[in-house]
Amino acid sequence: MKNKSSFLLSFSILPIGLFFLVVSKWYVPYENTDSQSSAILTGEKQKGAHVFGIFDTTNFEPLIQNNLEWITMVSWGFQENCNTPAVTHHNGDSVHIVKHDSIWVERLKMVRAAGFKVFLKPHLWIDAPAAGKWRSDIFPTNEENWKLWKESYTDFILRYAKVAEKAEVEMFCIGTEFSRLSTQKSKFWEKLIQDVRVVYSGKITYAANWYNEFEKITLWKELDFIGIQAYFPLVKNNNPSVGQLSKGWNRYIPSMQAVHEKYKRQILFTEMGYKSTASSAIKPWEWVENSSDLDKLFSAKTQANCYKAFFETIWKREWFAGVHIWQMRGYPVKDSDYNNLDFTVQGKPAENIIAKGFE
Repeated sequence: MKNKSSFLLSFSILPIGLFFLVVSKWYVPYENTDSQSSAILTGEKQKGAHVFGIFDTTNFEPLIQNNLEWITMVSWGFQENCNTPAVTHHNGDSVHIVKHDSIWVERLKMVRAAGFKVFLKPHLWIDAPAAGKWRSDIFPTNEENWKLWKESYTDFILRYAKVAEKAEVEMFCIGTEFSRLSTQKSKFWEKLIQDVRVVYSGKITYAANWYNEFEKITLWKELDFIGIQAYFPLVKNNNPSVGQLSKGWNRYIPSMQAVHEKYKRQILFTEMGYKSTASSAIKPWEWVENSSDLDKLFSAKTQANCYKAFFETIWKREWFAGVHIWQMRGYPVKDSDYNNLDFTVQGKPAENIIAKGFE
């Protein structure tokens, strides 16, 4: 998902470990074998939403009331721009790193003790991307830089895979939206998956972009779910009806079903969200950078219609494993123009639609 600079800025005062996501009740996936039959294994769909901000045992109840059953915590890696040949994910010496990882384990255990399943989902943030560039554009400029990048990224992912194993986390993500790397460097990802499985015994997925990635990569046969960042553009007009939005969804169903049938894995929306603006279904991935923009008019109805269309069109399909909605917050801020326009659903009609859809 692009254009999140304001998102990180708005939470810059919080520790990285407090960026939490909620995902849903565990779903039994396919076994990791190409000989698996195409029959769908029974189980509950994943029901969840990304939750950001300060989060502790005192604010679990609103999430439970919305029928959310997973909490996913996000660890962050960083690089300066798309050509930077290294990923950074810690500051300090080895003693500091061990202490930091121990804190992570305790946080994860706290969430599990509250009765939730946990999904640990590392993300890579680009600090100063060139215009129009983001992590999907990361690609080595030469072999030396490629060697440095893949070693540092592997170190980042294996670090948190080990944390996930210590905390007995149920699911782990190996990467998010690396469109060029995932389609052109498949051997690297296959090796990374093997390395992760050595240190982590839970389920593994990858979060592929909806555009020009999830249909093209071949990693799905090595993973437990086909993960999609589901920011599919559904309409070309403001204030769409549920019928128009559902028609938009129908354009993408054949491609998702084809990938499911090819790899014998279920489709999992690792991210899906809509702003509360009249134009939110035109380019769902766009972040609200300036709440005074006249073309981003507040529309709680459009946001609600988007979720209603999703539940009516996608949710009940047998190949669909669940969704991780973007976003909720641990302590929502009311009466804020930014919050009124952004992806948050608390206090808006979309919240009730999600709760009902997750029943």
